[in-house]
Amino acid sequence: MIFKNFEQLATSPERKQALLIAESGLAAITTKTVIQKSVQYNPKTDVVTVEGTDYALPKAGKLVLVGFGKASFEAATSLYALLGSRIACGFVLDLKGGSIGNLTCTIGSHPYPTVVNVEATKEIVTMLGTLEEQDTVLCVVSGGGSSLLCYPYEQSCEMQTNIVGTLMHKGATIEELNTVRKHISRVKGGQLAEAAYPARIINLIFSDVPSEDPSMVASGPTLFDPTTVDMAAAVLQKYNVLESCSLPHCRLTETPKDKKYFEKVTSHVVVSAHKAIVAMKEKAEDLGFSVRVYKEGYSGQARELAREFSTAVSAGECLLASGESMVTIKHEGKGGRNLEMALASLPYLRSDQVYLALDTDGFDNTDFAGAIVDNETSKKASVLGLDPVQELENNSSYNFFEGVGDYLSTGLTGANVSDIVVTLRQ
Repeated sequence: MIFKNFEQLATSPERKQALLIAESGLAAITTKTVIQKSVQYNPKTDVVTVEGTDYALPKAGKLVLVGFGKASFEAATSLYALLGSRIACGFVLDLKGGSIGNLTCTIGSHPYPTVVNVEATKEIVTMLGTLEEQDTVLCVVSGGGSSLLCYPYEQSCEMQTNIVGTLMHKGATIEELNTVRKHISRVKGGQLAEAAYPARIINLIFSDVPSEDPSMVASGPTLFDPTTVDMAAAVLQKYNVLESCSLPHCRLTETPKDKKYFEKVTSHVVVSAHKAIVAMKEKAEDLGFSVRVYKEGYSGQARELAREFSTAVSAGECLLASGESMVTIKHEGKGGRNLEMALASLPYLRSDQVYLALDTDGFDNTDFAGAIVDNETSKKASVLGLDPVQELENNSSYNFFEGVGDYLSTGLTGANVSDIVVTLRQ
């Protein structure tokens, strides 16, 4: 079982069904499985094939493997097993780590960058800067890379953390957040591709953004950036960031607009939330439900989405959704957007309904991956003296679910394709 506490949570047929549906989605986006299906290598011809596209590796050229984000360590492990000694060198920056052949693996921080992230990113830039025209970079780009791959432009790491944290607290969308990140960085928004030029880059993208726009994943370090400094400045102004952070100014840098840096860059979105949705739909149908994919790429306030999703499902139906919600933090409680969404759904649930919200990376801003709730959750809370309304108001969803025990536990999954919601009624 992917959920470590499956047996403790599966206390009713409906709960068990919801858990099985969610697990089928997680199984479909397992990084090892994705790499095995997407990438092949023929050592006799020295050709790498990615989703049907062949890339001949020049005999005089080096193959370099670079990865950053929450799927990068698992992906790099599988890629190294496939390509072995053909990889000349490489660097992986993730929340997980270990030994992978001749690759340098560093464990960084998330959601806020630290000096460890910055120093690792500088090493990646230096390595890529030595490459020549006949060289190839196999680049794993995955969610979480925006924080992990960090090299501030004319700012301290602390200042950048303050800016990003303020935008998160004020409920900025992932697109708004990454637009700013691109223009306060020396590597995002195509600047890593500029550093590697004139080498060829093959991107393997593990998309975690609701829009599935590849240039937004990890803030698009190896892709052409359509956003501008003016757009980033507008986001800062919209959320009154400079005043909130007590900053006299925030210097922004324009991202590369010369198309020559991207002529030898190709990208493959090897996995996204859609793959999880397809697998969950099949599982729900096997369990006898009428399935409706209600919304892919949702965004908005977690509490409002909880009400919408909870009230939209009909009897005998399983409703599925994927995306990324926002939480406007008013009190300094502990929690995550999926925990908050699950907690906010409680008042709207019928007696025959179950609601599950899950972060596919296994870390919903806490060591909980998300939560599963039904009327039994409310009964347990009453016995324990936990007030769902007050806990929600305090932004302390973690405290609530730690008490009732209805949190989802997976550990870091090594995958990351945004969040998923399963709600069903008998």
